[in-house]
Formats: sequence, structure tokens, C-alpha cells
Amino acid sequence: MLNKMKNSKGFTLVELLIVIVILGILAAIVIARFAGATKETKEASLKGNLRTIRSSLEIYKANSKANVYPESLDDLWKGTNSDVDSKTFLERIPQDPFYKSRTVYAATEIFDPTEDATDRDAKITGGGGWAYDSLTGRVCANYYSTDTTPGEPIDTSWGVKYNLW
Repeated sequence: MLNKMKNSKGFTLVELLIVIVILGILAAIVIARFAGATKETKEASLKGNLRTIRSSLEIYKANSKANVYPESLDDLWKGTNSDVDSKTFLERIPQDPFYKSRTVYAATEIFDPTEDATDRDAKITGGGGWAYDSLTGRVCANYYSTDTTPGEPIDTSWGVKYNLW
């Protein structure tokens, strides 16, 4: 009977623990790799959305009889301005991938391309979504640095490199 137990096939507890530890290490490496990919994906989406909005603004201005930008980004898709022949330049306002918001905040003062993020933030209300200056046609991701909404990005430095004019 003792002889049969020694010949039985299977893994020892030590062997199983070693395999579990190795799998845990591999899982930690993979998870860390994909966590960074999520931010990169959101940044790529943000960049594409900004390009789409900015292109639509330029097309709107070119079609405007007065050669002006729309008063609000809603005019790009609602077609409420009679100054423009075509009514729809954008299907809808794209979603900000970081804050998951389509809200557009008007700039309280004209944006200056030479300003740093802190100065620009002071000219925008709210947090998340988009900020739009109808006088200059400048639009940026609204990465309002003092936004402390739970679950939202507190480090808002991601928006700076995509908000250059």
C-alpha cells in the first residue's frame, strides 16, 4: 500500500505554489502593459476628435457668408445659423474620451496660443468635455486642472500636447 502512494502521479504542493507564483508575475506584467495602452488609446481618440472638430469649424467658416466661426459648437450639427448655406458640418459633438462628456464650455476670454495650461484653465468653466472660443475658432479639450470629480483624471497634463493651436 505504501508503495502505491509513492508511485502515484501528480504535483506536489511546492510545485503548484511555484507555478502559481510564476503565473502571478506574468499576469502583473501583462496588466501593467495594458494599463498604459488605455491612456494611449484615449489620447489618440482625443487627438482625432480635436482634428474633426477643428476641420468642421474651418469648413463652417468657409461656408459662412460673413466668414465667421459659429457662436457655439452646437451650430456645427444643429444647423441653427442662417448665415451658412449648408446646415450640418458634424454629426454630433464627439465625446471627450477622458471625461466621457460632450459638454462644450465657452471661453470667458480669448485663448492665446502662447499661454500655459494654468492660464488657459482660468478662462474655462466646468471640467471635462470641450472648451470653445467663438471669436478665434479655437477649441481644446477642457482639462480643467482643479476638477476634483471622483474617478476623473486629476493629473491633467495629458491635454496640453493636444491643445496646441
